[in-house]
Amino acid sequence: MNQDHAVFVTDFTGSDSQKVQQAINHAAINGNPSVVYVPDGDYVITETLILREGVSLIFAYDARFVVYGNQDVLHIEKDASITGAYIAIDDSRFNRRIFVFDGKYKYYNSWNRSRFQQIHMVNWSGSHKGTGIHLSSSQPSDEISFLQFDDIKAVGLHTALEIRVTKPSSGYSWVNANNFTNVTIDDCVRGIWMNSSKTIPNEASGNHFTNLQIQLSSVSQRAVRVTGDYNYLHGMIWDADLASQMGDLVHLTSNSSHTECRLRGNHSVLDQGTDNTY
Repeated sequence: MNQDHAVFVTDFTGSDSQKVQQAINHAAINGNPSVVYVPDGDYVITETLILREGVSLIFAYDARFVVYGNQDVLHIEKDASITGAYIAIDDSRFNRRIFVFDGKYKYYNSWNRSRFQQIHMVNWSGSHKGTGIHLSSSQPSDEISFLQFDDIKAVGLHTALEIRVTKPSSGYSWVNANNFTNVTIDDCVRGIWMNSSKTIPNEASGNHFTNLQIQLSSVSQRAVRVTGDYNYLHGMIWDADLASQMGDLVHLTSNSSHTECRLRGNHSVLDQGTDNTY
């Protein structure tokens, strides 16, 4: 990559965590370039990083963040993007979240450039702990909408992807209208896990999951749990017979409605919602 068009992590000093954060802060403050490039190599991450608004984080093909400790890996502000990330959890103590999206940042304008693509999240410690992508809203007017996720792989985690919307003290909060395409979930305890009301005041609706590949293993307990209205899931669930918890691997909860669930495979569906199809 042309040095003139990116801030290189290796241009900064300190620990690997400090180098990455300094590069991000520099790009956020100066704005030109607003791209942070992570060259080939392993970077030991022991602190939570914050991807600032308007910054694009790009990884070389052989670049990896290797995480030690029990802290979130990346908190992501609005209008930021990530391409090519490889995040490896190498600490059995880790039980936090890799990518954190907090509705307080109000990701709701579709003209923002928020895009997250070609991302690998692997817990190779063998603990099956931690959450890959976590989207949450809990305060009045919190919102996460129109984010784009493409070519995402989550391996060996407890929960691959979680959407959580808590009832605010007043008003409404949302995680609506986000797109997840070409997502592979492998050897996780839980795949997609949603927790919200059916609709307002704490709503998770209109989220689309397409081209899902969910590979179950002996640790798997549930592939999908759905809440909210008009969510759509399409793809494949593999090897239901391997799951540690026999029974309904897809749960359309009582807080789900108008779900369209097109997940093929030899598994059963527990439908406690209204007007769901599968």
